[in-house]
Amino acid sequence: MPRLLLLATGGTIAGCAADSATLNDYTAGVFGGDALVAAVPQLQGLAAITVEQVANVDSADLLFAHWRALVRRIRAAFATNPELAGVVITHGTNTLEETAWLLQLLIDDRRPVVLVGAMRPATALSADGPLNLFQAVHVAVSPEARGQGVLVVMDGQIHGARDVTKVATQGVGAFASPGRGPLGWVDDVGVHLPMASGPRHVPFAGLDLPEQWPQVPIVYGCVEPEPIVLSACLNAGVAGLVFTGTGAGQLSAGECRVLEAWASPRPLMLRANRCGSGPVHLAEHDAQLGLLPAGVLNPQKARVLLSLAVMAGMDREQLLELLPITRL
Repeated sequence: MPRLLLLATGGTIAGCAADSATLNDYTAGVFGGDALVAAVPQLQGLAAITVEQVANVDSADLLFAHWRALVRRIRAAFATNPELAGVVITHGTNTLEETAWLLQLLIDDRRPVVLVGAMRPATALSADGPLNLFQAVHVAVSPEARGQGVLVVMDGQIHGARDVTKVATQGVGAFASPGRGPLGWVDDVGVHLPMASGPRHVPFAGLDLPEQWPQVPIVYGCVEPEPIVLSACLNAGVAGLVFTGTGAGQLSAGECRVLEAWASPRPLMLRANRCGSGPVHLAEHDAQLGLLPAGVLNPQKARVLLSLAVMAGMDREQLLELLPITRL
């Protein structure tokens, strides 16, 4: 029987509502990981599961301290237990993609780390959490998942950490990988994934996460954005900035003027886009303004990468090498 570590962090999958017909008004992070596993007895046929409770919160309330604890626990589990087949993390859906991407950049092991959540609380009629959890464990112990990096399993689909994102506020099919699609799927026949093609690059495998994380805010693009927002960030001495630019990651003329007028050293800055899909390419004036394109990363994932780059002491050219962009 494969051995599996399940790390529970709360979320809707562990949520509770007043009655079974209530899908929206509920409290996330009520049931513990042991209760989630006990509610799916079929898991006993897949793996010997050890459950640990890392947190029990709505994922909107997840903290950097929780991320640090997850990374340390996963690294330690893989380093000390060669018989461990993989790790499953139960997680709220609101920030699940950010945690997945963080772990993709930090965890260097061929054994799978699989994140799973639910769009309906555990008390709901036709709750999706139990099946999602069963399928996540199925994927985590499968040979096909080895070497694939961090995966997200939702609604029978298997997504890669870099591309997956939450695209809807309701419905069990709320996750997608825009521009690429899921890596595979899982059903009652088995796990359907192409075998990993080779070793993957884990740029921050040796990075020890500090207790105090750098400030990296996200500035949202819109019609006539308030320059005071960008100025306040620069004056506060933030370590990095992510712009959710309009269109293909475009900054307004007013924002560009603020950057041009800034006399002190600029922080590391990335341009993402607010469209939901599509790349951001290098632009002619990026170097002049101190900007870099986030490529296919959405703003929240660009922030994760930028935060780790700041912690690692990277400069603009080193960060450029890590960005998923097309070099013309």
